[in-house]
Amino acid sequence: MVVEIGRLCVKLVGRDAGKECLIIDILDKNKTFVMIDGNTRRRKCNVNHLEILPQKADIKKGASHEDVVKALEKLGVKIIPKAPPRKKKTQSKTKISTAPKKKPAKKKSKTKKKVGKPKKK
Repeated sequence: MVVEIGRLCVKLVGRDAGKECLIIDILDKNKTFVMIDGNTRRRKCNVNHLEILPQKADIKKGASHEDVVKALEKLGVKIIPKAPPRKKKTQSKTKISTAPKKKPAKKKSKTKKKVGKPKKK
């Protein structure tokens, strides 16, 4: 099949394998890398990792995800809704209200021990 913008594909390799997508941009002159979007993650993909199907949607180069979803629905592809982003954990840490008690400093003795050479007898 011909690699062109709007062509319906099925991803063959990776974690998105078996999911439908549309080609939204051709990134290489040799047509080896394309940008895909749909039921897959929007990302760069090698053409060898795609099974290109005969159906074609009418979308523009670099179409938004919403445009791609509408085009896939027109082609009769079931859309898998993406999960909303996870909420960040906002746990308030308990703050110490009083400073920890400090131990009193050791007092220095006034008498100093002489350290030196031993006396000869």
